[in-house]
Amino acid sequence: MQRFLIFFLILLSTNTWSQNYEVNKGDWILRSGYTFLVPQFSNDSQVGMAVHGMPTFSFSYLMTDNLGVEFLTGIPSEIDIYNKALGEEAKIASFISLSPNATVQYYFKPKNSDFRPYIGLGLIYSSFHKEKSLGILSGANFKLKKSLDPIYQVGFDYVVNEKISLNLDVRKLKTSSGATVTELHKTIMGPYAPERIDYEMGMQPLTVSLNFTWLFHNPKKFREWRALQERVTLKQKRETIRATRNI
Repeated sequence: MQRFLIFFLILLSTNTWSQNYEVNKGDWILRSGYTFLVPQFSNDSQVGMAVHGMPTFSFSYLMTDNLGVEFLTGIPSEIDIYNKALGEEAKIASFISLSPNATVQYYFKPKNSDFRPYIGLGLIYSSFHKEKSLGILSGANFKLKKSLDPIYQVGFDYVVNEKISLNLDVRKLKTSSGATVTELHKTIMGPYAPERIDYEMGMQPLTVSLNFTWLFHNPKKFREWRALQERVTLKQKRETIRATRNI
């Protein structure tokens, strides 16, 4: 976390914003922040999970003035799951999840370009590592199934000043992953243990991300915008001079 904060402060010290807050074809958008995973399970799920958080990073490329593609990943950390019937203290396993995802985004173009809402649709690939059985399942072999699932996204950027924009991003997904427990004879159940246990995870988590955003303009578009601004400014100055002379 300390290294992440140092990296974050370095990014904050860079002045990459221009006075053009609109997004256009060829622009790059970098977001960095913290994502909270709010677990939601189907009614017939046998397991539960506490709220989990981790630093995340994403970048988007605008293929058109409105349409972009975004790639997101995070710094993984250990997650515990518990037996829903016995409560949060009855942990049965832990694991580390790598879940990069890609979304196609549509950016709306409101008149007030300080506020940039967008929606997205994409895919998330979930792989699981360092699975470990805990509690009553200690000693058994706990494995989670990899999955590829759809993900839905809604969010917005709000420009604070020339350097920084704040971002709120919400994503919803329904995973098809499940868990299998084998070698149960190595647990406290001993010879009375079943051959295997299959868990239907039924996860339908919601993620909420709070980010800082940096916009990197398409150089050609930015030069065109800057030239237009200079012409507008020059025209305004001329009109002011004329108005002053007529007084």
